[in-house]
Amino acid sequence: MRYPAKLLSRKSSGQAVLLVILGMAVVLTIVLSVVSRSVTDVSVTNVEEGSSKAFSAAEAGIERLLIGDASFISNLDLGNNASIQSAQSLVLGEGETSFDFPDTYNSGDLATVWFVSHDDTNIQKLSCTGKPCFNGTSFSIHWNGDVAVEVSVYYDTNGSSGVIASTPNFSGVKVKRFAFDPNATRRNNNKFSATIASSQQGYSYSSGDISLSGLTRPLFARVKFLYGSASGFRVTTVGGALPSQGRLLVSKGAASNATRQIEVRDYYRAPIEVFEAGIFSQGDLTK
Repeated sequence: MRYPAKLLSRKSSGQAVLLVILGMAVVLTIVLSVVSRSVTDVSVTNVEEGSSKAFSAAEAGIERLLIGDASFISNLDLGNNASIQSAQSLVLGEGETSFDFPDTYNSGDLATVWFVSHDDTNIQKLSCTGKPCFNGTSFSIHWNGDVAVEVSVYYDTNGSSGVIASTPNFSGVKVKRFAFDPNATRRNNNKFSATIASSQQGYSYSSGDISLSGLTRPLFARVKFLYGSASGFRVTTVGGALPSQGRLLVSKGAASNATRQIEVRDYYRAPIEVFEAGIFSQGDLTK
């Protein structure tokens, strides 16, 4: 069948228009996709940049607390659209009869539990004057995991109960050691004391009461983990509350619409373990 030439022309024109419309639709879809992707990328970049600035601002707050610029900071503009919303230093453990050390301790790692306070103006100076010191009768260590614990209690024979010598040189410092192991097989070899079931929720083993009777002025206890890792531990006391164990530094930074918070536990320092060796003894060495 033959169609008139005029009809064929109209049919061809209609097909051409349809192809043009389809082509424009494809191009428009691609353009919209690219624009949408660009907007999303810009949005994500802005969020990431704001988050990074907020985190840096929070870090700046921690740094200022650590170097002692202030114990409290509020709405400090750092420029570049970033600020320290708040930063403060809080005491850790003071007045408490139960205190958690939440860090993970591997075999050989040490933690220090303080029984005396530190001077506010010089944290290297120990003090019981106007500051709380532990005068209780005993304390206990609680932990999880099949690991052993060695507890070394340092005490000053030149001090007295409740106070530190007025001019302390710590020449009378002595140490008393305790060791506990929940593993009966290991105890046959290391001769450690057996543990008991912990009375503290979330903990499996306990040293039981470690008596401080006759130790004049207890200064601190070093807790050492052996044969494995422990995911934190708790110290509980009998007959008194703990002094501060350090500072909890909390800082919140802000930038654009982002906020980030950082918490740092700044425990009071203790002499490193190597100074317990005989080579550093102040007196003569005797075989």
